[in-house]
Order: sequence, then structure tokens, then C-alpha cells
Amino acid sequence: MVPASAATILKQKGHNVIWNDCIAENWDYERFINFYAEQRPDLISIETKTPVIKQHWKIINKLKELCPNGIIVLMGDHVTAFPLESMEKCQVDYVITGGDYDFLLAEIVDYIEETSDELPKGIWYRENENIKNTGVFELNNDLNSLPFIDRDLTKWYLYGERLYKREPFTYTMVGRDCPYGKCTFCSWTTLYPKFRTRSPESLLSEIGILIEKYKIREIFDDTGTFPSGIWLKRFCEGMAERGYNKKIIIDCNFRFDYLIEERAKMMKEAGFRLMKLGLESANQKTLDRLRKNNTVEPKKWSKTQ
Repeated sequence: MVPASAATILKQKGHNVIWNDCIAENWDYERFINFYAEQRPDLISIETKTPVIKQHWKIINKLKELCPNGIIVLMGDHVTAFPLESMEKCQVDYVITGGDYDFLLAEIVDYIEETSDELPKGIWYRENENIKNTGVFELNNDLNSLPFIDRDLTKWYLYGERLYKREPFTYTMVGRDCPYGKCTFCSWTTLYPKFRTRSPESLLSEIGILIEKYKIREIFDDTGTFPSGIWLKRFCEGMAERGYNKKIIIDCNFRFDYLIEERAKMMKEAGFRLMKLGLESANQKTLDRLRKNNTVEPKKWSKTQ
């Protein structure tokens, strides 16, 4: 969702943006390379992960061979944890650390075009033969300032969820990324060490557009843990007040200890159908090592939290 947000911002700023997801469109390596050689973009940004980082280094070097002046940007959780590694292992021009790579990519482009005098915090870059960085990234961007994702640009129809019930289906992501944020196995804590959300009203407005323009009937919100508490109450009330709970169903990620009886009933009335709950282990020692803050004792419904 964040790369789609980045593409939307750049398009709104007047840039010619191509959304190219080779996995979703079943492109092989040769087709992508031919496409890049034909298009010769001024800049390409790639979201990477640990299992494919070495392959991405090879691809980046090949892209530089085809277009030496093309600017290449890497982003994602692996390069956030190990930015210097990729700067040394391949010819990448910029590495974005932290999870706000929609905001930061736009700021890099502004810097390249000389409409900004400096790079934002959290950027690794090259200056002559030297590798430099702008320091530790800061998550101080206002998510409510983001434009709604351009679904046509980013080909929303390519993406689906195995457990969805209705079509058309699509995704939202109102938060970044989890209010708990302490699980030791989770790489998203590297990208988002603090939790932020857009307002309930912002998500409701986005849902309204998805219903009216794209006739969407089911949404999965891909926030690591969907917001709870007062935020959730306002959102559920808004779903009912606007009548969206009669038009669309909502799926989300949630924590076991957030799921109290009163809250579950409220969410059902608001149109929620499916919640994914992380059940990493039934062994207490493992849960403790993972810092899940859960116990193996059976969950009992409670009226309060």
C-alpha cells in the first residue's frame, strides 16, 4: 500500500508514473528488462525484502548497465535494518530507511529536481565516491495529509485476498503499523517503531469513494493491527451513520487481547466480517520469547478492558 501511495503522490506532483508489479502481472525477468530498456525511466524505486535482496542487487547492477544515468532507489524493511549493506553490494543511488517511503521518495525527487535544498532524514546516498546518510529516519509525517491512493494508476484489480467473500475486493491501510509493536519476529517494527493512523473520518471517506466509484463490496485493511479504543468506536459509528455497513464488509488484522465481547458486537454491526488474529504458538515459553504479551490460557469474554 505504501508504494501505491508513493506513486499517487508523484503523479499528483506532475510526474509521469508507471506502476509495474511483475509478480502481480506474471512478468518474467526478460520481459521486465526489455520493458526497462524501452522505457528508460529517470528513476525507478524498488521495494525489497530479505529473501530477494541478493537478487535485487543483481537486477540493480543490470539496470545500471542498461541505463547508467537512471536513478535507482531501494526501500523496505531489510534495507532499513541494513542500509550500508546494499549501498556497498550494488550500484543503488538512494536507500530509504523507515516506512514512510511515500513521503520520502517524493522528497528525494524534489531534491533531485532542485526544488528542495536538502534530503530528508533517513536517506542513504552517494556523493562522488563516498557513501553518506542524513541520519536516523523520523516518523513525523501526517498520514491525514496523504491523498487517497490512485486505484487506476496502481491497478487495484490485480490484488486479492484468499479469504475474501465478495467481489469487487480491494485493500486499504489506515495505520502504520501496530500499536503494540513489540513482537520480536516482526520486521514491521523496524519500519514503524511508533504507531500512527489516519482519522476514522478519512478512512470512511475513502471507503465511500471505493463504494461509489469502484463498486467495491469487501475491503481488507492491511494495517498491522487495526486501531482500537475510541478510534474504533468512531469508525464503527460512522459506518452505520453513512449506511456503509449495508453496502460493504470489512476485514482486518487484530490482536486477541483487543477482542472483547462488547467490541466484537460493535464491529459486527458496523460491517466487519473477518479478523486475522496472530496465533504464533501455544507454548508459553515461545510466546514469552516472542514478546507477544499473551498467555496460553483460554480467552474469556470480558465486558471491559
